[in-house]
This record gives sequence, C-alpha cells and structure tokens, in this order.
Amino acid sequence: MEARHWNKIARNYHDEVISPFQQGVENPLPGALRRLRGASRLDVVEYGCGTGELLPLLSSRFRHVTAVDFSEAMLAEARKQPLGSNVEFLRRDLRDLSPFSAKFDVAVVVNAVLAPDPRDVNRILDGIFASLRPGGRLLGVFPAMEPVLYQAMLIFEEEIAAVPEEKRALSRTRRRLERSKFNFELGRYDEGGLQQKFFYQFEIAWRLRRAGFRHVRLGKVLYPWDPERMGYEIFPEAPPMWDWFVSARRPAAARRPSQPT
Repeated sequence: MEARHWNKIARNYHDEVISPFQQGVENPLPGALRRLRGASRLDVVEYGCGTGELLPLLSSRFRHVTAVDFSEAMLAEARKQPLGSNVEFLRRDLRDLSPFSAKFDVAVVVNAVLAPDPRDVNRILDGIFASLRPGGRLLGVFPAMEPVLYQAMLIFEEEIAAVPEEKRALSRTRRRLERSKFNFELGRYDEGGLQQKFFYQFEIAWRLRRAGFRHVRLGKVLYPWDPERMGYEIFPEAPPMWDWFVSARRPAAARRPSQPT
C-alpha cells in the first residue's frame, strides 16, 4: 500500500479504515502505554502515525515524541491533534529507518506494517529493532490473519445448515468470504491490486524474534460486530474478531566482564 493511497483517504480515514481506537474496541495498547514506568524520561516514536489518534496520549506522557509516516496527507491530519511542543513530525518510508539507530526507548506501531512482500516486512522489523536503545520496548497492533479463517468457519456453519451438500456449501462460503482475494500462504489480501499484509500468530512471533526481539508477548485487540464499520459479515452471537496486540523488547546491552585488579 503506497503513500498515494493513504494520501487519498487521509481526510476520510474513519470512513475507510477500521481503527483499533474506535468506540467499542477492546484495545490493550493505551493501557500498556499508561503503565510504563518513568515515561516522562523516555523518548517514544510512533511508526505509521496516520492521523495521530494516539499522539495526544504519547505527548502527555513521554519526554519526546517522534511521529513518522510516509503519507504527507496523513501527517497533515496528525498535526491537527491537540499536542504539546514535544512532538516532532517526520515523513519517511518504514522500509528505511537507518537514520534512527538507537534513538528511542519505546517504539509504537499500529497496523502500519502492511507491506505485502515478506522481505519488506523483515526490513521494517529490523529497522524498528535497530531504532531502539538497548532494553527498549516495542508496543503495537498488527493485522491478524486467523480471523479470516474464523470468519470462513462461521460462514460455512451457516451455509451447511442451509445447504446440506458440503461441496455446494463450501462454494457458497468461498464466494461470501471473497476467497480469491486472500493468499493464505503469504498472509496477503488483494483488493484490485492493492495488497496488504496480515499476520498469523506464529508468524509475527517468529519474525519479531528473527529481528532480535525477546520477551515477545501477544494479546488481542477485540472488535465488536459493528455492521457500519466491519469489513466482514456480521455474527453478533459469536465471539468477536481481533488483531494482534504485541509487546516485545530489545535485549539490554550485555554487561562487560569485570577487569582483574
């Protein structure tokens, strides 16, 4: 998903995108940020800040905030947020974070690692890791792939009850799911050539550890069945859909062995 796509939707962002900050969503990220000790002495970066929904919280708690996005229109919207003087805005592609080496104590990323090419995903995660100081923390939200399969199960259960023939029920399920738009091997969704990445639980954990992160913990961001906002079919009696909430750390620098006296 290129910058020009985000430039087009910046002013109508909430009409186009399901946000983990919208009303009714159970999102552990704000609470995790509020619980960080000594935040007033820490420097934080938000990679892919979008319209800046999280920036007021970051600005109120951290020493310095760097807001990074590759869309100038998104940055323009983010600048409209009520912020302190401790926020700096930078336009940059997340595939090259080399200028930020060991610059931050905390990195935040919310559904911004969307590159469909797994090599780009690795570059981004490597860059985020390198931008953290030793002992630094990553907190973020990543699009989840498992809920698509969960949705497929719910649709199939409905179809097999209505059409007992399995082959026909499966065909109807695939049509409702828009199966042709998903690449389950690579975790991709393709909407007319506009591709974005979704992550399996095992995959995001593996990729973070590959980048060097440790203490990787995953939770869930739960989305209510909202017919006006959900990009999926609605099953209000079933448990909700989700994205992955991620917490991970860059290991602290190893202690030097004491010198003999």
